[in-house]
Amino acid sequence: MVALLNMPNRISADPQDDRRMFLRKECNTAAEGRRMDNSLEARQNPQLTLHLRDLSFGGLSAISPSPLQCGERVVVYFPRQGNTGGWDALGRVLRCHPSTLGYRVAMEFDPLPAA
Repeated sequence: MVALLNMPNRISADPQDDRRMFLRKECNTAAEGRRMDNSLEARQNPQLTLHLRDLSFGGLSAISPSPLQCGERVVVYFPRQGNTGGWDALGRVLRCHPSTLGYRVAMEFDPLPAA
């Protein structure tokens, strides 16, 4: 009973519990994607417009208009913004869940090779 009295009223997520290696940056922009797998769905609908929710050096979270398969390979092109030039990244889909706006996608970027 004493243990219950000493417990906090609310359980909150500790930022230290986040296991991500890289800091996430919230963003509200679009990126173009191209599905690289040889599946029938990827061949019929290879182009995607991803509406980014957050971005980090290691991956992204976005809303996609069409579902993606876990493990599917996608090339994402980030357009030029201001003085920052456009860039692209190759990634792998970790999760894809339906939502009210489309499909919530979590993607991990492939590590860059050492020079």
